[in-house]
Amino acid sequence: MPDDVLGAIAATARVIGALILLFFLPGYLLINALYPRKGELDREYDGLYRLTLGLVLSIAVTVFWSFFLNSLGVNEATNLGYVVTPNIAGGLIGLSLAFFAFGWWRGAYPWMAKVHPSLARVPKPGPGELLTEEERDHRVRLQLQELAEKRESLRRAIKDAERRMRMQSAGARSHYEEVRDRSRVELKAIEAKLKQPEEERAAELY
Repeated sequence: MPDDVLGAIAATARVIGALILLFFLPGYLLINALYPRKGELDREYDGLYRLTLGLVLSIAVTVFWSFFLNSLGVNEATNLGYVVTPNIAGGLIGLSLAFFAFGWWRGAYPWMAKVHPSLARVPKPGPGELLTEEERDHRVRLQLQELAEKRESLRRAIKDAERRMRMQSAGARSHYEEVRDRSRVELKAIEAKLKQPEEERAAELY
């Protein structure tokens, strides 16, 4: 019984692996190699575009690879054609590795930096991107610095308002309460903005 279960699991794994290799992996890796920048196909549905085009291109790659094998004629050693499972699988695996390497070279996989720093590559700016990677980083730093200065100013305003509230009478205290509350709202908005550039940068890289 255990052997039957293991055999069934192995057969299922082979079928799933074959389906992924035939209908997904080569085309998906090719799309990443051709369009390495995140959001390059579509800002909102980039992942869906890559998945769909990956399926279509995988079928195309499989068909063209089969045509190539068929063009080789007959294998004299076996008196059979070259369009057999080992040749198809080996070719698709080789093409997938080549597409992956090409995509990595073009910067499609920034997460490779987690494997080893020497593998880190960032895609080049697109034709419509006016700022280079260094210029974008500089702009983000300036933005963060400006927001940080504004945050400190608001914190000082809140402390000053609270200090004046303790010194004023009940009638005059309401004015400084409004100043404090308004500053707190602005401070919360500033802190949210401070997180945005970091989150956007992390999303670009990973």
